[in-house]
Amino acid sequence: MENIEKLYTWSGLFGLVVLLIFIYWMLKLVKYIGERFAKKNVTNKKIISFLRKSLLFYKPIAIAILVLGFISINRITHSIILIFVCVFAFYYLKNYLSGIFFQANPLVSKGAFITIGDFKGEVRSLQAFGLIINAEYGERFINYTTIERLGFAINSNVNTKLRQTLYLHTSLTKDQVLNLIFDNPILDFDQKPTIQNSEDPQVYKFQYTLENGATSEDLAAFLQEIQIETSVTNNFK
Repeated sequence: MENIEKLYTWSGLFGLVVLLIFIYWMLKLVKYIGERFAKKNVTNKKIISFLRKSLLFYKPIAIAILVLGFISINRITHSIILIFVCVFAFYYLKNYLSGIFFQANPLVSKGAFITIGDFKGEVRSLQAFGLIINAEYGERFINYTTIERLGFAINSNVNTKLRQTLYLHTSLTKDQVLNLIFDNPILDFDQKPTIQNSEDPQVYKFQYTLENGATSEDLAAFLQEIQIETSVTNNFK
C-alpha cells in the first residue's frame, strides 16, 4: 500500500517517466541488435517484426499510463485539465491514433507505391501525424485522418517491385523451406516472403518479391539446387 501511495506524488510520476523511457530504449536496443546481428531465419524475423509493432504501440500505451499517473496525483483538478486538453487536441489525438493502426498494416512500408484519393506516389516517410509521398508534382504530406476518410490502395506497376507467386514441391516443412530461402540474397526481405499450404501436403504456395535486377529464373535455379521443384501452377504431374 505504501508503494502505491508513492506513485500518487510528483516524484512518483517522475520515477514512472524514467522507467517507461528506459523500457522504450531497451526495446529499441534489442530491435537494433536483432536487425544488425541476428541470423536471418524465420524465428528471428518474427521476433523483429513483433518488436517493431511493440515499439509502435508502446508509445500510446506509455502515454496512457503517464496520464493515469498524472490524474492519480489530484483526481479532480487534473481530470478537468485533461478534459480541456482532450477537447482542444481531439483532432491531433485522433490523427495520431489513426496513424498507429495505419503503420501497423503489413502492406504499408517505406518505398511502397500508394494511392490515396487523387494522389499517387511512393511512400517516402511515415511520420507521427501523417506520411510523405513522392507524388507527380513533388513531395506531399497527407495526414492519417485524411487517409482514413479517403481510404488507400497499395499498387504494383512498372515502377515498383512486383509480388510474385511460385509453387514449390518438397517434403520439407514450411519453416525449413523459409530458413533455406532466407539465405538467398535475391529476395527482398523488406517485403517478407510468405508460404502457404495447398491441397497437396507436399506442395506450397510461395509468394515473394525480388530485389531489383533479379529474376524468377534465378530463384527457380537456386531452389532446384536444394532439391525443391518449382512451377508457376499447382500441377507437378
